[in-house]
Amino acid sequence: MDGIGTLAWTRSLRTRMRDCDWVKRGVEQWKARLSAQVNRPPDIPLLGGGWSHRYICPDDGSALVRVDRHHHECPCCLRIWSGSPWDDAAVAEEHNRFAQDARLAAVVYAASGEAVYAQWAKTVLLFYARHYDRFPLHDIFGKVGEEAGKYGAKVQNQTLSEASWIYPLAQACTILRHASMLSAGELEIMEERLFRPVVRVIDRNPRDRSNWQTYHNAALAAIAEALGDPALLKRALDDEANGFHFQMESGVGEDGFWFEGAWSYHFYTLEAQAVIAWAAMGFGEKLYEHPRLRAMFDIPLKAMLPDGTFPALHDSKVVDIRSYAHLYEWAYAFYGIGEEIVRSSDRGSLYGVLFGAPLETLPLPLSEAELSMKGCAGETGAAGEAAAITVLSKPGMVSVTCGAGEEAQALLVDYGEHGDWHGHYDKLNLLYYARGRSWLADAGMVPYGHKLHKAWYVHTVAHNTVTVNGRSQQEACGRLRKAVSDSGIIRVEAEAEDAYEGVRLNRRLTLAGGLLVDVFRVTAGEPSTVDWVMHTQGNPVEALPVRYTADLAESLSDTDGYPHLRQVRRLEGLQDDWMLEWSWNGEDGEDERLQVYGLAEPWGASVYLAESPFMPPVQVRSACIRRVPSCIRTAFVTVFRACRKGDAPLSLRLIGDPSDSEGLLLEVRDGEQGETMLWTV
Repeated sequence: MDGIGTLAWTRSLRTRMRDCDWVKRGVEQWKARLSAQVNRPPDIPLLGGGWSHRYICPDDGSALVRVDRHHHECPCCLRIWSGSPWDDAAVAEEHNRFAQDARLAAVVYAASGEAVYAQWAKTVLLFYARHYDRFPLHDIFGKVGEEAGKYGAKVQNQTLSEASWIYPLAQACTILRHASMLSAGELEIMEERLFRPVVRVIDRNPRDRSNWQTYHNAALAAIAEALGDPALLKRALDDEANGFHFQMESGVGEDGFWFEGAWSYHFYTLEAQAVIAWAAMGFGEKLYEHPRLRAMFDIPLKAMLPDGTFPALHDSKVVDIRSYAHLYEWAYAFYGIGEEIVRSSDRGSLYGVLFGAPLETLPLPLSEAELSMKGCAGETGAAGEAAAITVLSKPGMVSVTCGAGEEAQALLVDYGEHGDWHGHYDKLNLLYYARGRSWLADAGMVPYGHKLHKAWYVHTVAHNTVTVNGRSQQEACGRLRKAVSDSGIIRVEAEAEDAYEGVRLNRRLTLAGGLLVDVFRVTAGEPSTVDWVMHTQGNPVEALPVRYTADLAESLSDTDGYPHLRQVRRLEGLQDDWMLEWSWNGEDGEDERLQVYGLAEPWGASVYLAESPFMPPVQVRSACIRRVPSCIRTAFVTVFRACRKGDAPLSLRLIGDPSDSEGLLLEVRDGEQGETMLWTV
């Protein structure tokens, strides 16, 4: 592969313009997008940008939509917000957009030869070069100058954001330099007044293993290519405590998943790693051959849910792999993987135009159902259903997918590393997908500027796991004991011994016959109150003759997220074996149901329903809490069944002592089908 902007690269791009319809279409789309800008001077604000995580509605945490530079609308409540911090965050996004548009304009020039695009890109570069020293050093806390500390930046508000902003500008400079569109004096201005000062700002804040440092490295690598500075590239790649190779070895597992255990941050980091490899091409380096870089592209294809999404884990929202089709243009071009994802896009992205390979053998775009099928490759069980078990070793998670189409099921258990700053206190958290719905989902996140991020979303009670004595877990790392598939039955077992001092948590899951069986055992060194917690995007269906008695969240616990539970009700009149049902709270889901069976309920257990905070736009979920007071050993046995409205309850019988780790049997009778099954669970 040729370096960006070189004569060979430009010739290849123009050949692609002639031969590849999506390349021509992409460039024409960019020309249309830029046409209103390139004939007038860029209106770049001389203000440093604010923090994107404050560009939210303070009421509901929704990301705002820009109306203009001083007005910002909440898509949920439709309220308009103005002033700081919203105007500041909008300015940060303007700076990002100018950098990205300058890069696009340079590419359009290289593809078309129309000088107006090169001139506009140069104007943007020179504006920032001539004014960079006028932007005050500032940080996300409002500190200015030396008080901003090592995290502060100038055009943006932190070194991470400064790095993200500068690398597209550096790539634009590289293209214009190779095309002889910059004079020696203009190059000197850009080097001495923009690129070298940015490097000095970034160098104030080495970040070790982190997505931050990966973006720092991307900025250094792109600047190195713009300036033709191999020593700077070497530093970006080989710094023993921060460089690209260090990040790959310390931050990426052999399976390819980024250590923070959040899919948003996996793809976010991958974006920067690709930029580094892209810049290195200009020096003849083939970083794209690094096995862990390829693995970072490969692991999402193995671990995605049947609908092509990834669950909100740790500091992540729900991620759709199709929103990263541009990255899979790279993956398909270099590794021959991800062709289904490429087919799902219009291919007009920057990577599609510059790297996208022909797909002559794949003439039709993938339907969602076909994409779902791709998530289920692996061992075939007795019922002919494909089963895939993927262990994400670095963060410590196991992902299971089986079946196809409407019968597809998936689960994920988080047992491993905390995930550093982006981790949540969620050992043995369970996620469950069935009949096209994520019935048990993670709390996810709201932007860090919202008070609920630390007050609710990181706490244990916000997840599908167990709390002890009404407190959140400690940072801990558990272990996976078992993850096997045999004759159509999938078994997963994980445990954690350090989440609470003197407490052992063990979760054993069995996926078979369209059901998920969950046996959660807790052993404590002294009498403790244990809460089994479940959250679902569903509305509880009233169960008669159960009585619902209003209660206060603080009666459960007055700390660690519990006070944010609302509409708490205690259920009275439940049997030792009970069934509760939820209807899906979402589009086209009025007939979808989740049946939850509690079997051999521990002595003295109480069951509560509540509403719990969730990410916008849903905003609220239903929580079920089963509390066992003052116990040393207890076990919660639960069966989950996704079904349709009107489906009769199953007849379930537990054989054995739930607190025993071996020999527990579940008898399942389906009266409608006339079938009886007996499983070891």
